[in-house]
Amino acid sequence: MSTALAPAPQSTQDAIASDILGGRLAPDSWLRLAVLRTTYGIGLGPLREAMANLVGRGLVIQEAQRGFRVAPVSLPDLLDLCETRTMLECRALRAALAAGSVDWEASILAAWHRLSRHPRTADRLIDEDWEARHRAFHFALLAACPSPRLVAFCHQLYDQFDRYRRLAVLAAGRHPTIDPIEAALVEAVLAQDADTALALTARHIADSTAQIRQLGTPRWFAAEAGTEVALDGPRGRNKPA
Repeated sequence: MSTALAPAPQSTQDAIASDILGGRLAPDSWLRLAVLRTTYGIGLGPLREAMANLVGRGLVIQEAQRGFRVAPVSLPDLLDLCETRTMLECRALRAALAAGSVDWEASILAAWHRLSRHPRTADRLIDEDWEARHRAFHFALLAACPSPRLVAFCHQLYDQFDRYRRLAVLAAGRHPTIDPIEAALVEAVLAQDADTALALTARHIADSTAQIRQLGTPRWFAAEAGTEVALDGPRGRNKPA
């Protein structure tokens, strides 16, 4: 009998979230617990805990008597995400600007430097190193916000919005155009120009939404409901029996 310990729920949650964000677990596909236990090598109890956390993050939905499935995607949902993300990130950034210190400003410069020195390349549609740097930059901007709950909501909305962006990139087979707004956003924040910084944040999210709509296709905006999970990628391919 194997004595290997099951991975912690957080690591399993991160692995499943990565497969959802990377498109390996398709929108609206059913997530059979027996399949997930084999795929991720985890016990049923920790897996249920991880799934509950993913439901809270908005990446998975639970249906009574039916189980779990990957959250579907739709144009109305994308537009709602755009509006809500804009509202909350602008509020968090305004609070960060009011409370930020020199150390906070230095962390923004460092995060921007790391991101700008690692451009995306055409031969790699989903570059997890770039993704991590991009996320770190955006949340460096909000790091001085004194409300942990508000920042946590921003993280949740970022995850949900980012799934649309990744799906659109994979559908189109190319990246969106380079967005010069982020460099201007850094300048506005360092200059303590709140009005410009908030306007640039709103424009950045709106432009990203427009690019997602341009890159995306009706195929993933209207995912077929009730499909079984088919996991392709480094963890292998698994279908329920």
